[in-house]
Amino acid sequence: MSSTRLAILSPAAHGPMQLPASMGQLVAQVESHQEVWDCWLQSWELPVTVGEIAPFLDELSRQALHQGREVIWAPMSSASSSVRLVLHGVGQPEALRRALTTLHLQNFIPGRILHGQGDDLALILHGPDGPLGAANHCLIEALEGISLDAAVTSLWDRGHFRLLLTDMDSTLISIECIDEMAAYLGLKRQVAALTERSMAGELDFQSSLRERVRLLAGTPADTIDAIIRERLSLSPGARELVAAAKAQGVEVGVVSGGFTQFARHLQETLDLDYAFANTLEIIDGQITGQVLGDIIDAAAKADILDLLAAGLGTDAGHCIAIGDGANDLPMIRRAGVGIAYHARAVIRAQADFQIRYGGLDTAAAYLGWSTA
Repeated sequence: MSSTRLAILSPAAHGPMQLPASMGQLVAQVESHQEVWDCWLQSWELPVTVGEIAPFLDELSRQALHQGREVIWAPMSSASSSVRLVLHGVGQPEALRRALTTLHLQNFIPGRILHGQGDDLALILHGPDGPLGAANHCLIEALEGISLDAAVTSLWDRGHFRLLLTDMDSTLISIECIDEMAAYLGLKRQVAALTERSMAGELDFQSSLRERVRLLAGTPADTIDAIIRERLSLSPGARELVAAAKAQGVEVGVVSGGFTQFARHLQETLDLDYAFANTLEIIDGQITGQVLGDIIDAAAKADILDLLAAGLGTDAGHCIAIGDGANDLPMIRRAGVGIAYHARAVIRAQADFQIRYGGLDTAAAYLGWSTA
């Protein structure tokens, strides 16, 4: 049976809007009636078609316009589905208004609020069944210039995801380890330039890594311990994301084109289930400038995702991948959910979701995992 969903967004100072008595008799269910982010959000399901109540909707819109409120509605059919809208950042009424009015153009109507405290707002959207890429693209465009992160996501059941795999440098941690090692030799500018070009996809990763490592020849191996002790710091929200994943029964691993000493330190610090990285050759306490064995590059990261998924009795569609560079793209595209973290535009464009402003705990918000 067809129905109509109706929502009204009002400034908090105005209070909620009252429906005309004639329309109130039609309300089947009040789904949302709550103040959030300095707004009142009201949402109803009406067991009639839009055509049957068009005069009422027109009059309601006219009244709302004079009162500075937003009224939106859309027909709902049996093909409609429910998804989640997540806004993560300092609560701003303008952000909520832009998000809801933009998504209305994609035929999505807000329903009940799932979470609306602090920096997180999550609410149900009712709308068409199908891929969410277009809705997310429109949402990001609409919020340009507002410093918060946003996504329209599926409502995944607990247990849907089995594995979270994340990049290390500039993702799980805030530094590029090889750049910091180069700084000890006064070579940071040269090495950082190669790193930047590699992560942007301008240089072949394997060749770039070998060239950068050659510049480190002769560096005392204990330099690595000094960097871990003095300079390595987790990215904001890293602990919260890992804790949230584990609370969901999701295994967590780091896979890096960097080096094993750093990856193993993170494995111990965060109690990760897996750690994969490259091995520097060290002889007589000095880095030789060579990498041992096969290099973990873009293809290897995606292959590791597949292998770990198979070991868990599932496939890549039940995995999450997070990264920031070109060498993360294959695993981001392979995973059921790929998230670009403070990445370049070319990376963000190919990910399911993007984090541009917040920490890694934003990913937990997108996935519907509580970080409390």
